[in-house]
Amino acid sequence: MPENLVNLEKVTAHVPGDASRVLLDAVSLGVDRGDRIGVVGLNGGGKTTLLDILTGVRAPDAGRVSRVGGLKLAHLAQGDDLPPGARVRDVALAAWRGAADHEWAADPSVRDVLDGLGIHDLDRSVTGLSGGEKRRIALAAALVGEPDLVVLDEPTNHLDVDAVS
Repeated sequence: MPENLVNLEKVTAHVPGDASRVLLDAVSLGVDRGDRIGVVGLNGGGKTTLLDILTGVRAPDAGRVSRVGGLKLAHLAQGDDLPPGARVRDVALAAWRGAADHEWAADPSVRDVLDGLGIHDLDRSVTGLSGGEKRRIALAAALVGEPDLVVLDEPTNHLDVDAVS
């Protein structure tokens, strides 16, 4: 029998500072291992709020959120706030922090992610990178750690057509 990784039960959320504007009204849902879910709606409709509650970035105003114990969750938010002065490797390979280069490089899934996103210069500083370059690095960081659940909020923001395809 499938076990949900995350459950939302009767979750309600309002626009911060404006309790009269309801974004989520008694929402209940479960996310099971292997699920691929797209959240579609109007701007300002609560999509990011839903994802922030799902990932624990924000607490609901009412209702309950439960996550399976030991859940490895990766969350790519809308903005790419990379640490100033960090190297690409520091961000993209954060899940491998402390590991020697030969350890992560021996993992074909890590190499596939980096190559697939066009990330080759790991010693380059993130300072001065374009929005698309920052987005690809943040996306790599979300994918290389072998998470149980990946939550992507507008993952193609700032990416060019080649990076999206």
